[in-house]
Amino acid sequence: MRKLFYSIIEGVDLGVYLKPIQKSIRFVLSKHGIQGSRFDRRVSGIIYNVFRNLGLIDHIIETTTGFKSSELNRLELSFLRVTTYLVYLDKHRVSRSFLRDLRRYGLKFLVENNVETVDRAKWLYERIIASNWKPRTRDEEIMYKYKVSPRLYQVLNEAFDLLGEDIDLFLRHTLKPPVRVFRVNSLKSSVDKVIEYLRSKDIKVEQGLYSRSAIRISSRLRKPIIDLVEKGVLIPQDEASIVAVELMDLGEDMDIADLCAAPGGKTTYIAELTRLNSRVFAFELYPDRAKRLKKLLKRTGTSESVLVYTMDARRAYEILGDSTMDRVLIDPPCSSTGALAKNPDVRWRFERDRLGEINKLQYELLETGWRILKPNGKLLYTVCSVLPSEGEFLVKKFLDRHNDAKLLTLNKPFKESPLLPGTIRSYPHIHNVTGFFYALIEKKP
Repeated sequence: MRKLFYSIIEGVDLGVYLKPIQKSIRFVLSKHGIQGSRFDRRVSGIIYNVFRNLGLIDHIIETTTGFKSSELNRLELSFLRVTTYLVYLDKHRVSRSFLRDLRRYGLKFLVENNVETVDRAKWLYERIIASNWKPRTRDEEIMYKYKVSPRLYQVLNEAFDLLGEDIDLFLRHTLKPPVRVFRVNSLKSSVDKVIEYLRSKDIKVEQGLYSRSAIRISSRLRKPIIDLVEKGVLIPQDEASIVAVELMDLGEDMDIADLCAAPGGKTTYIAELTRLNSRVFAFELYPDRAKRLKKLLKRTGTSESVLVYTMDARRAYEILGDSTMDRVLIDPPCSSTGALAKNPDVRWRFERDRLGEINKLQYELLETGWRILKPNGKLLYTVCSVLPSEGEFLVKKFLDRHNDAKLLTLNKPFKESPLLPGTIRSYPHIHNVTGFFYALIEKKP
């Protein structure tokens, strides 16, 4: 039991700083020797759900103890976050003996890590246990029901009113475990062969819903799957992301720019679909992400047709010149509001004030993409956000400023946007994929 509780508390602490959260989970499972054990899924589930409920958990801690998270020691806070989740939010309804074990090993963990506030942690633990917290205000009801901050709920509600969609269905769907989707690398295998192989290993797998290159796996990640990922046969990639590349109308012997390339799912798929016979120019601002992109290129066998530039993509014209690209892909940094199921942090860290800064970056990248695009070339702008300010409104602004821009009609495989006909949106609650916006724009001669 010691390994169980140590790994949970340490994983919650690391998850604040090590992103994505899955990295911290893998680290503690390996460190404490419980990866693949009977504790694996329980530890992973608790850590993940702590972060999915993080804002509410910190609110409960402050309400029941009077202490803000910023006033507590890091490990002390992690211990109390785990306690609060298990007492008030865990659907498994843990036993009293489990909570006693948490207290015992949690406090021992603090002592072994030289935390000076162990006595206070003990007292705060008792306060949380005894408080019998329940949601009482509308904001608390929103946090409890949907696992989002009230400020994010307000923005989403405004967006869904404009889009004519049901925010309740959307948010409830984001609480379900995301489907595991992989792209099959046709340079190394085929969908039929991979499905046949995985089924022979008693792994539940089926063809993707919207892409012939996608497979959906409902089993846990077993060794045969991991082996195929390590060999570059399978690439973890949401189906909505796979579809983005398929909308670009790619061909061989093209010059193609991917302005926001890491982690590399779309970049490698571009190279794959063009059978390594086009020239792909991939831009990534951050060196660590560019390094991971290069590793994925090597693993998938696509590095020979891709050049990676570690720089601000808004200066891509300095490398590529003007009007040189046949195709441009822009999938810029965004609010990630279409990916709440996969990015639980977004539920609590969203700030409306930052949207203006994000929109400015998105528009500047769109202008750069247009500058490097050839006449008759096509640019795909896509973003994993459900907010019109990052999709329809931004593209409409661009079209109004460029007489040489023609919006090409997209009508499948997802739903046409009522705010800008010719563009489409995918929704988690309708299509069972990440929420994306797509606009395909052609440069007139």
